[in-house]
Amino acid sequence: MIDVGILDRSAPVPLHEQLAHGIRAAVLAGRVRGGDVVPSTRALAADLGLARGTVVSAYEILAGEGYLVARPGGGTAVADIARPAAASSTAASTSPAPAAIAPVVDLRPGRPGTTGIVDAAWRSAWRRASAREVPADIGDAVGDPALRAAIAAHLGRTRGLDLAADDIVVTAGTSDAMLLTLLALVPRGARLRVGIENPGYPRVRRLLARLGAEAVPIPVRVGLGLELDAFDAHADLDAVIVTPHHHYPLGSRLDAAARSRLLDGAARTATVVIEDDYDSEFPHGRVPLPPLHLLDPANVVSIGTLSKVLSPALRCGWIVATGALRDQIVEARTDLDPPVSQVQQRALALYLAEGALARHTARRRRDYRHRRRLLLDAFAGIEGMTLTATDGGLHAVVLFDDAPPQVEGGLVDTLAARGIMVAPLSGYAVPGIAVDLPPGIVFGYAEPSTPALMDAVAQIIALARGL
Repeated sequence: MIDVGILDRSAPVPLHEQLAHGIRAAVLAGRVRGGDVVPSTRALAADLGLARGTVVSAYEILAGEGYLVARPGGGTAVADIARPAAASSTAASTSPAPAAIAPVVDLRPGRPGTTGIVDAAWRSAWRRASAREVPADIGDAVGDPALRAAIAAHLGRTRGLDLAADDIVVTAGTSDAMLLTLLALVPRGARLRVGIENPGYPRVRRLLARLGAEAVPIPVRVGLGLELDAFDAHADLDAVIVTPHHHYPLGSRLDAAARSRLLDGAARTATVVIEDDYDSEFPHGRVPLPPLHLLDPANVVSIGTLSKVLSPALRCGWIVATGALRDQIVEARTDLDPPVSQVQQRALALYLAEGALARHTARRRRDYRHRRRLLLDAFAGIEGMTLTATDGGLHAVVLFDDAPPQVEGGLVDTLAARGIMVAPLSGYAVPGIAVDLPPGIVFGYAEPSTPALMDAVAQIIALARGL
């Protein structure tokens, strides 16, 4: 039996979160040690008079944070959590201790937590997919029909889109989807002209440069979002690429009025809207707005991926398109051949269709919301620093109020020397273009264990105060 403290059934905090807090406190206080096997969910539920599902949810939170680890055939055990060594009352030696090498904590954005992916449902889906006969040739160039049907159903449940399997084109993630869509467009002039967010996803401008297309930066302001006046000033764009749900990296979103204005302007100038539905799976504290494709399916190409829900290593995503745009994209896909293994597509089709992805996403959502709360608490009331971009997704931005620009690079370099990897906010701006962007850093909070994350955050705050 673990001493988990008092569980208050009348408190507004859910019981599974209270239980997780109690076990976490026991681990950090050393009352249970690394390697100790915790009670089964059924046994602990019976001891505490709780529903088993409550204990399951608490264990899932702690496993996601890195406090518990599942051992195949050996139950669930406490992870080895590094703690500061207690000071010795006597000096055993006057010789200096060897310098410790700081472990790398990679907080660069784009790395989701992968704990819990490989469960029984995951293994079953891959086992069944790999047991089927391997076809003699590639099937449908736009993707396995079962996977496209599962994605259409998934987007219907999560994004309110009424789609058929034929509206889906399977891709090898966001970059492949973006590249395929751009290749399918026909420029009105000598080369493709595409509006991009500034600051924004750096890979977008690299893709455009590889294609010989012209990138037209459209400013995004801190706290305000995309400058629609600047977009309206460009009447000759072939396309515009936007992240309307959760801008990367500043975290703003287009509200209903801004979405309507963007789509009206795009329709008036025959500009194709490429919607990167980035971070739509993880809204934190706000109701998701409908995707742009739902509002104007004929003129919007929507791009999605499993990278943030599962892992970028899977290289699987999709394009949603209808009408003439879909026909152009399908033609380009047919010319280039499908990039995703058919075995993988079959496995993912089973994983989605049987509800395993939805269950995994719900677990991840609980974990990320808990981490977000920890970050908000850590930065609350700290002068000179503003934490933003936390209303969704897996990353946050720290802005340094009234600080000189060189603070950003100095902090990033100092943190790297300590083994903490973060990204400079200025790295998301288009080089050579003036942009109203304060110094800051961008960091992800999904992949490291919670103890490693919060230790790194404490160092970020301490170092930033000293610069």
